[in-house]
This record gives sequence, C-alpha cells and structure tokens, in this order.
Amino acid sequence: MTSSPNPHDPQQPSDPSPEVVQPSRALPRRAHRGLIASAALIGGGMLLSLLSGCAVTVPPGPDAANPACADVITKLPDEVIGQKRQETTSQSTAAWGTGEKAVVLRCGVTPPPPTTELCTTTQAPNGTAVDWIVHQDDETGILTYTTYGREPAIDMTVPRAAAPDQPSAAPLAVVGLVNQIPATRFCVGQGETN
Repeated sequence: MTSSPNPHDPQQPSDPSPEVVQPSRALPRRAHRGLIASAALIGGGMLLSLLSGCAVTVPPGPDAANPACADVITKLPDEVIGQKRQETTSQSTAAWGTGEKAVVLRCGVTPPPPTTELCTTTQAPNGTAVDWIVHQDDETGILTYTTYGREPAIDMTVPRAAAPDQPSAAPLAVVGLVNQIPATRFCVGQGETN
C-alpha cells in the first residue's frame, strides 16, 4: 500500500507546482455523468469505510450466540442516559456514547454465582424488575451491573463520568428487555443472593 506525500514531512520532496487536471471537452456529456456517478460511489464507499472504523470495541461474552441475546440486542433503545447508540465490534453487544463515557452492554456473559457482593433491584414504573450484582472499580470510576439469576447473563458497564448522579439509570433503561430472560434466582436482601 502506498501513502500520499505528507507536505509537513521534511524527508519528502515537495512539488511547488501540483498538476491541475481539467476535464476534457472532448468527452461526451454522458461520460461526464458516468465519471460523476463513479466518484460518488467511491466517495460513498470511503464514507462507509470511515464510519465502520468508528465502532466501539467490545469483547463478546462466552454465550453471545444464545438466541435470547439476539432478542434483547435487536430491541435495545437508540439512546441511554442521553447518549446515542453506536456500532460495536462483537455479537450480542451494544454501546451508547463513545470514548471514556461509553456505556456498554454485553449479553451472554458468565452468570454470577450466589454472592455477598452488592445485589440491587432496578424496577421500572410498570413494576418490571431485574436484579443486578454491582461492582464498582474505584480506580476507573466504572460500575459494572451484571444480571443475577438469569441465563444468559447480561452485564452493563457505566462510567461515573457518563452518569455521575445516577449510574443505575442505564440498566433501568433496559429493564423491560432484560426481563424477557426468565429469572431463576433473586436478590434476597442488600448484598445477599439466593
């Protein structure tokens, strides 16, 4: 692959008189339209290529191919905590926002066993509820919510920078969809599971 000369690179010679190509008057009008159409297709392809390079890199969970994940992922909202949904690099994943503020959801992660870690319930106004094991990484400021008692399990990482006042708003935004995966175990008290 060759790269174009960099005008700011002292190692590359600069051409003081770049060649200007004028369209030929000898080409029929139809040929000009064909050239314009070709340029538009190439430009569109380059734009798609650039846009696909903007996908959020997310590793898949070990059970990402589970059909229940597809049911959840295809119905996720376009926006969570004010951030727009982005393309991701893996099956059964979703992301909202970019960079350090990206909220990421992965379906098909390893279900957590009973634990004494913080277990909390998010409940939608319609009464739909989902239990989550919550882990906060104090160093990075990222909270990880992992569904408890559901297979396949889902985890959602929420940077405090994205939702400093209420990070639980992110998992709350997907409670109705996550609830499609039946619960077999529940939080029994603050920080306790069965």
